[in-house]
Amino acid sequence: MDSACGGKRKAEMISPTEEEESGKEERNSESEDQAWGFDSFDGSDYESPEEPPEDERELAFRRYTRHYHESQGFNVDEDMIPKSLWYGLRCVDLDAHYFEPNLTGRDYMEIMANKKTVTLDHIVRVVDNAAIGIKAYITFMARESPDGELVEYQAKAERKRWQRNIHPIFCRPSRK
Repeated sequence: MDSACGGKRKAEMISPTEEEESGKEERNSESEDQAWGFDSFDGSDYESPEEPPEDERELAFRRYTRHYHESQGFNVDEDMIPKSLWYGLRCVDLDAHYFEPNLTGRDYMEIMANKKTVTLDHIVRVVDNAAIGIKAYITFMARESPDGELVEYQAKAERKRWQRNIHPIFCRPSRK
């Protein structure tokens, strides 16, 4: 299976039959923040506010925010997520139900990473943010040639609630 990297920018379909059967108005236009190659973390280092936190909840949120900025969204430790947080970056259980129709997290992420220029071997982990849709930070192993070594890649893709298609944002070898 091929995975999301390089080449011409193209949106991936969740379900081709859904689009054919639906006579509804097209709601798939890309948002400005969904341009290919745009990484919202580039050039933005997290700096804690100068004033001390008001309470333990605010302190926990600051630690969590620093934690996900350090990995640029690709590796969020479940123990760092504040218990009171209702939104934000969370780890995805790749084997649990994730999206209709009956897709697991792994199935959904493979659709997001399919039909590109490297060959997907397996998904390592996924962190998502499901606030206004699904923004997924996918870490996976891929081969750059049929006999090549496995290389760890990072891809970011997003589908907002009003959009029908998944929009790949970037795909690159993992930063060391």
